[in-house]
Amino acid sequence: MICNRLLVQPRQTIVMFRMTAHIARVRAFCDDARGATAVEFALIAPVLFFSLLSLLEIGMLTMVSTNLDAAVVEAARKIRTGQSDGAASASSFEDQVCGVMGGSLSDCRDRLIVSVQKYSAFANANAAAAAQPSGQFDKGGQNDIILVKANYNWPLITPFLLSAYPRNGMQVTLSSRFAFKNEPFE
Repeated sequence: MICNRLLVQPRQTIVMFRMTAHIARVRAFCDDARGATAVEFALIAPVLFFSLLSLLEIGMLTMVSTNLDAAVVEAARKIRTGQSDGAASASSFEDQVCGVMGGSLSDCRDRLIVSVQKYSAFANANAAAAAQPSGQFDKGGQNDIILVKANYNWPLITPFLLSAYPRNGMQVTLSSRFAFKNEPFE
């Protein structure tokens, strides 16, 4: 009986040692903080980069929208003052707007749609301002009321901004409207 007890006791000791070693390894794994920062960064990085790209894209949209407004005002000023180098057609008006905006002229022309229309009163021009430009061009004469409409399609990089703008594929339509009364030029 003592022999049996001696034989059993070493086995129990080995099993207990294995369990203790296993528990020690699990505890060591749980207590080990190496790599925790890398795991946290891997979880946060996609959201961070997505937010940074969206912020960059909002900045680009603001810049292009401001450039479009400035380009429309500058090209319309030539019509308003009756300058000889003012646009004579929708195509030449688009060229003037794209020339001020910068970048590739052919890309700009593909993305830009303009309308220059004459109205009898500002109230009529205001009512028509919400309509999309149709490519019409009538620069009117002296003291005529003119409404210039321009839409520019800008491609988006991140789909996050699609929820903020009306859907038109992966692009957003930037609009610029400018109403004025032609000067009494001669």
